[in-house]
Amino acid sequence: MHNRRSTPLVLLALLAVGWTLAVRVGLFRLRLAAGRLAAAVPNRFLPKQLSVLPPPPAEYVGVWTVAPQQARQTLTECGFSQLLRAYLHGYSRGDRTVHEIGSYVYRPNGVFSHNQLHVRLFPTAAGHTEVWAHWETNPNRAPRSHLQKVGYDPAEGERRLRAMLGDEPLINPAPEHRPDFVQ
Repeated sequence: MHNRRSTPLVLLALLAVGWTLAVRVGLFRLRLAAGRLAAAVPNRFLPKQLSVLPPPPAEYVGVWTVAPQQARQTLTECGFSQLLRAYLHGYSRGDRTVHEIGSYVYRPNGVFSHNQLHVRLFPTAAGHTEVWAHWETNPNRAPRSHLQKVGYDPAEGERRLRAMLGDEPLINPAPEHRPDFVQ
């Protein structure tokens, strides 16, 4: 017979194990594995929240001429946190799918800040990092507004990211070097 009192303890234990795994393996690696797994399942069998979506073209910032590991480290040093709760993103480059290798958020006034800067990272074939960004309502403060895209602003996201990164080598490549759907 199932003991209802043990359910919260089991959930707490699973959460602790999951968090320990995320810290040890790397949250971006867990999201990458989840993206690859979700991409292998036909979309008709997955709810939108679990599907792999292409990043919105308006959010494309450019190429950060550093390796992905360095990009993740720099964002963390700038006060960004990794996101677990965000859509999985990937797009076709040639004959393969390129999955995000980092989903980061910066909230200027803490966890319940009104807005947040959301940055996604993708690897390039040359070992650099593609960057996508947008400014948006923080779901921790206003979940409905977040889902309705109130305050969603890719240009402001790029402006804020570039200001935070300062002299970091972030370039906007020529159109022939951008992902096909961003042209």
